[in-house]
Amino acid sequence: MTSLAERAHAAAVFIRHNTAISPHGPYRGGEHARTAVRLAAALGLGLDQITTAPDWLRRRTTPGEPVLATATCPDTNEKYLFLARFPNYDDEAFELLGPCPACSGQVPLAEIRHLADLGTYLARPPHTPEDLPSTTALPDTFTGDQGHANTCHYGEIL
Repeated sequence: MTSLAERAHAAAVFIRHNTAISPHGPYRGGEHARTAVRLAAALGLGLDQITTAPDWLRRRTTPGEPVLATATCPDTNEKYLFLARFPNYDDEAFELLGPCPACSGQVPLAEIRHLADLGTYLARPPHTPEDLPSTTALPDTFTGDQGHANTCHYGEIL
């Protein structure tokens, strides 16, 4: 295992490097790199197990556009998709994306701040369409998220 100082240095180098080489420019590159570092730290993963991409579906034209981050389990290769809705704010929870029980669109199913939040979510049985009206386990952003199908009752509310 590497020392705390070595891991901190590696994180700083990762952010500088990815900011410089990002095809989306240095500002967005920095957001993606910081998102990867923050998610890796929250889940106890290495930076090589996190990939990021722009979220074209939830795109805004203001600073801090949403970032999608995929975490890959090193033991099982299972992938988990997270949304950093406001990547400029380090205190914002990640949103775990998964299929909506009503429309199968990729929508926020849980707020994840640390590994235990992911464990709590994974320990629950999957939501069913019948659960949706009465559950309090879904994040506030579930309703109205752009990931819902156009015909979904829980889709974007105008």
